[in-house]
Amino acid sequence: MERSPLEALITLREQELDLVERSFAEAVARETAAEEKLTAAQAEILNEQRIASSPTADDGAVEAFSRWLPAGRQAVLEARERCREAAMDREAVRSALIAARAAMEAVRTLREEQKEEERQADLRKEQNALDELAVRQFGRS
Repeated sequence: MERSPLEALITLREQELDLVERSFAEAVARETAAEEKLTAAQAEILNEQRIASSPTADDGAVEAFSRWLPAGRQAVLEARERCREAAMDREAVRSALIAARAAMEAVRTLREEQKEEERQADLRKEQNALDELAVRQFGRS
């Protein structure tokens, strides 16, 4: 049996939806990884600060912390930027996912409407055949 154009479109929409769902999962994973790096960078600053401010820390530890702190802050800023970019990417893919789901739903609705029209046409044919049979059998018009 030859596939209808509508069935081919449904197949394409299913493939598109699958691809966008995978892209969304990947975007969420990238965002999660970026957030974990940000948390780690922030924790590293706090840990280094705790070590430098420890009562047992000498002047060398404090000086080392003060020399390292700009790099630690830069790491936090870069991690925040990656989080922002990852969130924007996720939102863009989320929009595409919403559109793909809506397109899939529209095609499915169209297919259901087409099936209902075919069912109604079959019922009309059946009723016409019964009416014709009744006319022939009983001579009614």
